[in-house]
Amino acid sequence: MAKTKLHKYERVRHLPNVTFSELGESESPGAYPWHGACYKGMERVLELGCGKGEHTLAFAAADPFRLFVGIDSKSHRICVGAEKALALGLDNVQFLRVRIERIREFFSPRSIQEIWLTFPDPHLKNRTVKNRLSAAPFLDIYAHLLIPGGRVHLKTDNEVLYAYTRESVETWGGRVVAAVNDIHGGQTSGDNDSGFGARGIVSSFEASARSKGAAIRYLAFTLACARAGD
Repeated sequence: MAKTKLHKYERVRHLPNVTFSELGESESPGAYPWHGACYKGMERVLELGCGKGEHTLAFAAADPFRLFVGIDSKSHRICVGAEKALALGLDNVQFLRVRIERIREFFSPRSIQEIWLTFPDPHLKNRTVKNRLSAAPFLDIYAHLLIPGGRVHLKTDNEVLYAYTRESVETWGGRVVAAVNDIHGGQTSGDNDSGFGARGIVSSFEASARSKGAAIRYLAFTLACARAGD
């Protein structure tokens, strides 16, 4: 397994649809491929903690007129998604290998239409709650990147993270626009049509969770720009 990961680590550095950044290495946001002329006028959507990019690839295949960027810190996972995107001829897909805490360095303010958090680590231990992708510091980052009215989408099988995210968003000053306790069971409140692909795309992790009887929860929310500090 370790040898396979090492091979993928080496391959991912040479893939044309992957930006590979080490700590301390970044340029001005406009220098990165998603701001290139070939994507001019296209809406941009991020998937954070994308893993193998199952949602990123499915979104891109369904909507060729938007640009989808999958972001993860694990090279071997990104390698799988990036190579599959190339094999499928999906030219509206890019990947960024970096820790999510740093994404402000790579995207211009107010340049992102949507952000997807697909089954992020719920960080159930008290000492790691601050690392949840819906904690206030991350919401600040999203508000900085999103266009006015842009949305963040959460899919999770974890009830604790789902409840925490609702409370975190409301405390921060954002607005929950859709809340679904079970996207495959029809328990819905709010604007249920806001989640493009929430039901139709089932990742391998999601399928495994469902096979064990877990409900898949969905949340969509907006964030006021005033809190971003810009």
